[in-house]
Amino acid sequence: MALNEKEINFIADKIVNTLIRKGLIQLKKDKMVIIDFVKQTLEQDAQKEKEIEQKTLLYIENYKEQIKQENIDQAKFFQMIKRKIAEREGFVL
Repeated sequence: MALNEKEINFIADKIVNTLIRKGLIQLKKDKMVIIDFVKQTLEQDAQKEKEIEQKTLLYIENYKEQIKQENIDQAKFFQMIKRKIAEREGFVL
């Protein structure tokens, strides 16, 4: 599942503060500029994951009857198809 806005804000803040605390980055700009950049990156990834989930749902919808007939675990099938679509699109889940 893609991250929600609250999770994105928390993770972006945590990433930047950890990098600063460990001395792995030195700020040349305001810390909020860096946090906003990380947030934007995470938001783009979350949006891409949502798109992949939509494609997965469409794929599953096309095979709904076959899935029922063969008694396939829908949750596992969803994850498997989602991984395959993400891989095909060069996206790491």
